[in-house]
Amino acid sequence: MPMGIFQNNNLLHLTVDTWQDEVFFNGISYPAGYFATQVLNAELEAMHSLVDKAGAISYLTEAFGKAERENFSALLPQARSQIAALLDDLWHFPPYSLLDRGAEDEVLGTIFHEKALDQLMDSASEARRFFFRYLTACFSIPLGIFHYGWACEYFVSRYLTRLKKRKEDSFAVAAHDCFNSQDFWAEMAGLPLADLETFTVSPRLFSTYVFARHPKRERDMVFVSRSRFETAVEFYCFDLLNGLHHGHAPSRCLNCGRFFLTVNGHRPKYCDGRDPERPELTCREKGALRHLSESNEEHPIYQLFRTRTNTIRKHEQRGKISHEVREAAILQAGKYRDRALLDKRYAQERYAKDMETDHLYAVVRKRP
Repeated sequence: MPMGIFQNNNLLHLTVDTWQDEVFFNGISYPAGYFATQVLNAELEAMHSLVDKAGAISYLTEAFGKAERENFSALLPQARSQIAALLDDLWHFPPYSLLDRGAEDEVLGTIFHEKALDQLMDSASEARRFFFRYLTACFSIPLGIFHYGWACEYFVSRYLTRLKKRKEDSFAVAAHDCFNSQDFWAEMAGLPLADLETFTVSPRLFSTYVFARHPKRERDMVFVSRSRFETAVEFYCFDLLNGLHHGHAPSRCLNCGRFFLTVNGHRPKYCDGRDPERPELTCREKGALRHLSESNEEHPIYQLFRTRTNTIRKHEQRGKISHEVREAAILQAGKYRDRALLDKRYAQERYAKDMETDHLYAVVRKRP
């Protein structure tokens, strides 16, 4: 069978298959450390919203535990509505964003329904045990994501960014120093509900082996380690440590500020995502342009750009073009300049022609 299938991932537990430096989740391959890195890119507002909703559900859980039949029944619609709202937020966080939302909605509609009340009021029933496990997961997952995210960002900013070499032994030393630091645990202790779903370097998991087809040689079979996690924080902690073990680690892009996973010994400053200000460029390309701009002021490409932009400004002063055309033409000239810096063939064959003022004016005047 292919790797990563029949895992039965849901809100109550997450499962991954690990093989070499890859993890397989719901049949799709990711580099080890992928999920531990991607979850760091959650918007702060979304994270706060998720934690607030979790807090409300924790109060409901306590109320359900004490409620008699009539009050229990009255709380069901409220709980169902609040959990649905929490799932709306949670489904923006990987790997929950990869789960079957329809299946979770079906569970929610079944277990939080008036028809299930008799079973839910039976203290010995499996339905009641599942009901409270589900509620517990709903307020625990956001706390786990929040505590893990804070701990990992601390680790990246204060330890990983200092490393001269990004490989397993360097990561191991950094992890040892960070996660045995009194300062780290003192700051962890100051987080909201710090004793619940806290970061750990010893995540609990249930592990076994499955047999799967080799990802590149379909006729061959391999042993694959399958690990199941009962909490979100243990899933993320395992993925982080497994990634570090294979030389993969989170890094933060100096251009867009997003976290990305490095999978070799290089020390990249920029990710391959799109530049927020100029989506036609990647952050890596934007960084390359910034470096070229700082180190090659006398480069012929820059000299032509300065000559043309000076001409454009003079044309505005003489009334030949409007201010709006001037601004658009200079912006267009900058795009041609950047393309020439990144594309040697374009620089040699078309750059000078595209930078002619008549061409620049014609291009910007055609735009609506």
